[in-house]
Amino acid sequence: MTYSIGEFSKIVGLSEHTLRFYEKEGLIKVNRDDKNVRIYSDENKLWIESLLHLKNTGMSLKDVKQFAMWGHIGDETMEERVALLTNHRKKVVEDLENLRQSLEFLDKKINLYENKLGNCFSGN
Repeated sequence: MTYSIGEFSKIVGLSEHTLRFYEKEGLIKVNRDDKNVRIYSDENKLWIESLLHLKNTGMSLKDVKQFAMWGHIGDETMEERVALLTNHRKKVVEDLENLRQSLEFLDKKINLYENKLGNCFSGN
């Protein structure tokens, strides 16, 4: 299937402005018709979803651009993409552990304060 920029914007949940920016930055390649109008495809949808996952994991724009560039080149850059993703995965694992520790801290503080509040209302 093919989509206009307006249709595609609704499907992927990104503004038309953001889609144009992604194209300008080389993050996505979009076909155009004979009138130079953007034509988005299901393949573009899968690519956008991949880029959004990378962005959501905190990957830098520089690295997302590098990943996109290698993806547009093709399979000969697969080793480079694996290395980039593997290194980024290590960072995500570290981030998750830091978040887990911070969540544990928050849970302890909430429990402490709720216990103190409960004691205040029970007459202690």
